[in-house]
Amino acid sequence: MIRIGPAGIPLSCKERTNIDGIIYTRCLGLSAMEIRFARGFISEEEAKEIKKIARKSGIEIYVHAPYYINLAGDKRNVEMSREKIMKSLKLAHLMGARVMTTHLGFYGNLSKKETMRRIVKNLRKIRNETKKNGIETWIGVETMGKKEVFGSLDEIIEVCKRVRGVVPTLDIGHIHARCNGCLKEKEDFQRVFDAVADLNLDHYLIHLTGVKYDKNGEIYHVPIKKGDLPVIKLMECILENDYDVTIISESPIVEHDAVYAQILLDRAMEMMK
Repeated sequence: MIRIGPAGIPLSCKERTNIDGIIYTRCLGLSAMEIRFARGFISEEEAKEIKKIARKSGIEIYVHAPYYINLAGDKRNVEMSREKIMKSLKLAHLMGARVMTTHLGFYGNLSKKETMRRIVKNLRKIRNETKKNGIETWIGVETMGKKEVFGSLDEIIEVCKRVRGVVPTLDIGHIHARCNGCLKEKEDFQRVFDAVADLNLDHYLIHLTGVKYDKNGEIYHVPIKKGDLPVIKLMECILENDYDVTIISESPIVEHDAVYAQILLDRAMEMMK
């Protein structure tokens, strides 16, 4: 199955609540939505209501933790990050979310090896704590586009191998930017899926946007049509392998590019007939 939806409340949704966003997303013919905590958390009561409305509407819910997370930082940074991730996970659980996505941290003055060690250690503690609390929502760790930030595809795969209950959130635009525009053909996207094959995933969470980049990786997100990411090739790869995926549009024109991604998917399906 392939689900597509927006990251956050659709821009064209008149009422600016998550509940209205879910209903509006369904009206657009989409089937997933990511609830974002970039501007603060919601109440537990709202989380429970989201679960009820999402199930009634046929929308699969995902969650994104606040952006500033650093599990490789000093004690204060790690504790603050732990609290944000734990609260995000609890609310995701109440919403019935499949995956709660988070960033992991920065190298700073640390070596890549030491950054990895700290992140794995702290993430493992978080995972153990959530299991004790009966939270089953998967922790999604996102591939990052800037080269000075922890989160290359290889690093994310390694974290997933070392920490149980953790899965990759494959931000295709970030991967493309970090490798200076390496995703050009269907085979290039296949290499991404092949790289995570050892994780034995039965579902892939994909973030999608156009992206501007330079030698240092991502600069900023742009609409799909203004970037050079060949999304149609991604769709062909997904269809040929019959992958079970959810695609979340992180484009600046959020739901518009979610609908455009659906159009590209339909076009790829027609081309394969």
